[in-house]
Amino acid sequence: MAGLQEAEEVGEKQDFVDRSTEVLSTVSAFWGLLLCAVYLYDIIGREAFNAPFQGTHELVANSIVGILFLELPSSIKRRAMIRTVFIFNAVSDQMRRILDCTTYILGILLFAAIIWGGWDTMITSWKLLEIEGAGAFEVPVYPVRTIIIIFSGICCFIYMQLIYYTITGKITPKKG
Repeated sequence: MAGLQEAEEVGEKQDFVDRSTEVLSTVSAFWGLLLCAVYLYDIIGREAFNAPFQGTHELVANSIVGILFLELPSSIKRRAMIRTVFIFNAVSDQMRRILDCTTYILGILLFAAIIWGGWDTMITSWKLLEIEGAGAFEVPVYPVRTIIIIFSGICCFIYMQLIYYTITGKITPKKG
């Protein structure tokens, strides 16, 4: 929660984005725990009773993507993304700010490309009510496609907010 602590250090209250990203991170954690329970049920059912949970593969495949995109805003907001600290720690604060802003811009471009590339697929998925799996268990795919688009937009917004905070000095570059 380094991003939250830094905001409090500069005298700001925790904003809506901070609170929302932490709630989404918590939701993704519980979703992951639920997924673990499904996996455990499948393994025990398969090995002990020769009765696996139908649809485990489909649930896991779609859930992993959903969990990832729910967790991304919190990781970005806390500036907990992977970075090569060897170079970052060797440069001045001003250069760190430039590097931070450059990576934030690249993040915006990445998530904007995901939105641009996935929008039509998401719309088509909703029109067709796309599902994965056949027979005993079918998982709707369109909610996960929607999560990807919506949370890519949220990630773009958070990166824009980080650019603003970095330029105005409301947050300082973190050393590795």
